[in-house]
Amino acid sequence: MKSKLVKTITTAALICFSLMLCVASAQAAKKVIRLQCVYPETSNGGLMVKTFAKKVDKYTKGKVEVKLFWPNQLVKVKEAYTAVSKGMVDALYAASIYYGGIVPAVKSEFLPLTWSSPEDAYDLFYNGGYLDLLREANGVKGVWLLGTTFSGSMGLMTNFDVTGLDSLKGKKIRAMSVDASLVKQLGASPVAMPGTEMYAAMKRGTIDGVIYPYYVLDTYKFFEVTTNVVLPGIHTPNPVDLYMNLKLWKSLPPETQQALERACEETCLLSALWSEKWNNDAMRTAKDKNIKIVELSKADQEKLYALAREDWKKTAEQSPELKKAVVLIENYLKGKKGK
Repeated sequence: MKSKLVKTITTAALICFSLMLCVASAQAAKKVIRLQCVYPETSNGGLMVKTFAKKVDKYTKGKVEVKLFWPNQLVKVKEAYTAVSKGMVDALYAASIYYGGIVPAVKSEFLPLTWSSPEDAYDLFYNGGYLDLLREANGVKGVWLLGTTFSGSMGLMTNFDVTGLDSLKGKKIRAMSVDASLVKQLGASPVAMPGTEMYAAMKRGTIDGVIYPYYVLDTYKFFEVTTNVVLPGIHTPNPVDLYMNLKLWKSLPPETQQALERACEETCLLSALWSEKWNNDAMRTAKDKNIKIVELSKADQEKLYALAREDWKKTAEQSPELKKAVVLIENYLKGKKGK
């Protein structure tokens, strides 16, 4: 009887030990990817990375966990891309507008007044060869461009009255990358700063306006510091990219890579669908808060378009890879007009 009891206890102990080993093995097998998002958790950017993380969990069947970090929790915005390239951070969700000085080709993502809809933007990236071109450019820096998403239209919001383009003369406008050149041509002074600092700068009067996604009227409470919203948008919509350390990417099994790419592209499609809603919500907020919505005159729109095309030419002259990118975009848009 005693030996039978000992045998039962021993067997139970072995089963428990085996289960513990299985759990430990499963935990050890799970891959954790640390992703820094440069936008607040409550923003649309936060929604996008949460959606991406859930899809990764689903398509890898729990084998990969995307652990999310919010602005400055791991690194500062300006340092984030370099941190990913060096492997200090596994992944990054940010607009490339911050990193044109590191990867010249990505300046082409923010050429003013390019695609006119989320559908065209998605088609250019995923079917028009643009994503492949950008992947090659980022790869040189040790970074894998997993894909892109969209966050609605990006345009001018000010704390001063706007009656036309001449209203911008002498003003300080938060504008990055190619947008900065456009702002200069309009007689204003471009100011570079992270998105998380804009609200305070507008409130203090350090800047007079921003070129940023309209949705921040809601999510960043920009309705408290904005008096005018200007249409049309400069970027319709603006892209936000998802980067990974290249060595980490190459170390992943093919099926995991496919799962991550699927999760990113599906998130991109969702963001394309949601972009119009975000724009509409922003305009509704502007009306509710008595913010003036100004649509530029036909003459001002034509002037803005002409200045944007000048910026395209100047941007293309900056490097061979930028010229290649600009030509690809131009040819795509010509093809769309020809249909």
